Amino acid sequence: MMRRHSLTASATLLGVLLMAGCSGSGGTPTSVALSEAQGLPPDAPVSEPWNDPDWRGEPLAWVSDEGETLTVVTFGSSSCPFIAVRIEMLTARQLAIDFEKGPAEACTDDLAPRTHVFAIPEGVDAASAGLEVEVSLADTAFGPAEPTVESVPILPLGSAAPDEPAEEPVDSIALEVIRGTPADIELDDEDLASGDPLAFWGEARETIRVVTWGSSGCPPIARSLQPAETGVVVLDFAPNPAEFCTADFAPTTHVLATPEGITTDGVDTDDLALTVTIEERDGTVAEYRVPIRG
Repeated sequence: MMRRHSLTASATLLGVLLMAGCSGSGGTPTSVALSEAQGLPPDAPVSEPWNDPDWRGEPLAWVSDEGETLTVVTFGSSSCPFIAVRIEMLTARQLAIDFEKGPAEACTDDLAPRTHVFAIPEGVDAASAGLEVEVSLADTAFGPAEPTVESVPILPLGSAAPDEPAEEPVDSIALEVIRGTPADIELDDEDLASGDPLAFWGEARETIRVVTWGSSGCPPIARSLQPAETGVVVLDFAPNPAEFCTADFAPTTHVLATPEGITTDGVDTDDLALTVTIEERDGTVAEYRVPIRG
């Protein structure tokens, strides 16, 4: 495999080839990882990198499972994911992993996370600070390709936040959760571009249908809907605790029963204001004032 920078002779002598991938049927690379899965684990000791304006799709890496495994997250097309074909120890603090793609006729143009778990090579000081993995990414979906190489710092064991007592699962108060939107809800270009929640009355205004945006596999969970003050109703969403989430940005419709008493004090449903709060996995909360469309 070609690398951006050459290795010294001493590093080469210290390097121990652990595994080497081969081609499966049809030239598809065989993974050397212990396991692979789409998505970013919720217990990752990093926040979602796409919230960082300086992030450009660089991989992530950390020591996991009591120092027994190394987790590496790559980002790329969800339909043409990177496959780990080789892992090599260079020094006690430096590893190299080569990734390729299987042959394909077309690939989605998204930037989806894929989690790869590897055995920690014997001789690697998993508890040490300053660990590093040289990640080589070759986009070989449409034939041979020059790899790009990233030097990725490895977060050592213990860098994650201490385990907290498991929280009680949050049950959705929604009468129904619909992937996408019902046929009678039409979204215009502005709706699609903003990414903000939307709200629509249901039949006879007995329900309120709220559209949220994000991973279609991990939509937020509606946990409360109640009047807050005269003419204002607050809808609160909790983060979805699913282990892996799809990396799309899709609408999800939550059908909620209209709370009793919202027309008291002379407030008509036409004048009702809806406040939507959405808690993210990192604990941050976004708040929106959302008009309810008739």
